[in-house]
Amino acid sequence: MVLYRYISQSVNEILLCQRGPGGSCEFLWEFPGGKIEPGESPEECLIRECREEIEIDIKIDDLFAETTCSYPEREIEFLFFRASMSNGVPTASVHKSIKWISPDRLKNFQFCPADISVVEKLSKDK
Repeated sequence: MVLYRYISQSVNEILLCQRGPGGSCEFLWEFPGGKIEPGESPEECLIRECREEIEIDIKIDDLFAETTCSYPEREIEFLFFRASMSNGVPTASVHKSIKWISPDRLKNFQFCPADISVVEKLSKDK
């Protein structure tokens, strides 16, 4: 998911989450989101994951991008939605760090492989 915070009509920021130690993509940055549970739609997953992992409520705007990433053990499909925060203050409860950045700063961060094509698209669309 690509979570936007609108500051004015011409300025917006995107929320990034940094993974912690251990596991895959250690200390790399990613967009908020998670795995879909059985019987759950992608939109329901995003709403649940944002509440669980960063303690905010969101409003989903539209599907922004789709990508597939191959890992040694499997191939995973990723859906990226544009969304805005409707309630709460983002909290790094499962991430090492979270931060709001302007789209022109995206290239300054190291991302998980699945997010790279979306970073490139966002950098062009700014």
